Amino acid sequence: GGSGPVDYLLGRERNQEGARVLRGAPEEVRELIDATPFAKKYTSGVLSFAEQTLPPGERERVMESFEWVLMPGLEKNQYSILWVEHQDKGRLELNFVIPNMELASGKRLQPYYDRADR
Repeated sequence: GGSGPVDYLLGRERNQEGARVLRGAPEEVRELIDATPFAKKYTSGVLSFAEQTLPPGERERVMESFEWVLMPGLEKNQYSILWVEHQDKGRLELNFVIPNMELASGKRLQPYYDRADR
């Protein structure tokens, strides 16, 4: 269910050391994943950086650009995404989870996927 990917990113009690929600609502994402009738209920991944931190505003620019490329033509109110920062491995990781449902229509949402969409 939806608690699997959210628990992985934040810990079962939402208190995982080194994890911080940057954008999105964990419980909303969990509920949307649970409500999704599709076989592949969510898309997840990570953007990993050698640096432990980025200059002010850069993290937000990276997330914005990534969403723009991942979901071309969609407005922010058409999808839900959870961004969680991890810094427990000595580098900065920006983890994301996206329920595979377009919010306005309830239809299947398939974010851009490099190996399939080349």
